[in-house]
Amino acid sequence: MSEHRAAPVVVGYDASEPADVALAWAAREARARGAVLRVVYVRDAHDTAVAARPHGADLGDRGHGGAWPVVEEAAARARDVAPGVETETAVEYAAPAAALVGVSSDAGALVLGATRHSGLYEALRGTVVLQVTAHALCPVIVVPAEAASRELPPDAPVVVGYDGSEPSGLALDAATATAWELGRTLRVVSVWRPGVTEWVTSRGPTEHEGHDLTEGDAGPVLAKGLARVEDRLRERGASEGSLEVVGETREGNVARVLHREAEGAERLVLGTRGRGGFASLLLGSATHTLVRTAVCPVVVVRAPGAAVPG
Repeated sequence: MSEHRAAPVVVGYDASEPADVALAWAAREARARGAVLRVVYVRDAHDTAVAARPHGADLGDRGHGGAWPVVEEAAARARDVAPGVETETAVEYAAPAAALVGVSSDAGALVLGATRHSGLYEALRGTVVLQVTAHALCPVIVVPAEAASRELPPDAPVVVGYDGSEPSGLALDAATATAWELGRTLRVVSVWRPGVTEWVTSRGPTEHEGHDLTEGDAGPVLAKGLARVEDRLRERGASEGSLEVVGETREGNVARVLHREAEGAERLVLGTRGRGGFASLLLGSATHTLVRTAVCPVVVVRAPGAAVPG
């Protein structure tokens, strides 16, 4: 662990059930990191009402005093969930995605709650989550609603997808640090697709952007990743064997394989690799899918400059 205080863990909070799940998870994460938990409530810039009514929902007495009592109550619950964690609160008046990207600038992680898209509100929430994940200035951790009831085995690993690209390398670095700090096994997974042609091999993986791996690529790419893990552990002064590291190559569709891996994971760590103006392109299709569907928290590590809002 660093001698310096860890950057704050920020959680976006809107008094919804998914936000409550994310709040509890973020509180435990901040305590584990030795970081402050910053609870941020976002109100639309045009919302001039006194009462807090997120997405039109009636919070009853909770919302009558405005946003500050709601966010202060949330911070108190976080301290109950994770005794000893220090909390801060903030209320931002702006479009939700823009506000959350803004508060990510000095954060160690930004935690958001996710839900399945079964209605208009859920669809809008999903859009905000994808926008923030694509543009945030720190790693974003998307916590699914299932996390509240999920029984996590004590040996659940930190899983990271690695394809040899630099974005996935940054994800590998983040996963290594997390596994080391939490004392959990690190599981590195490289996925190859059957039938990928030599044309794909000739074009990737490259330094900056990953592509589908061939069967012949997968072994050397995984070896490269495991060597990178060893380098990062040496930089931390870790003794040999102090962290259990498992490397696996898997055949299949990247999103499907990693979705299965997520079922037994403490968290799944991914890098962004897409380019373009839409969240699905900015994130890369596999990351885009897993953020919406994985049953464990998904950490998205964005390469600096990979996505510029525009």
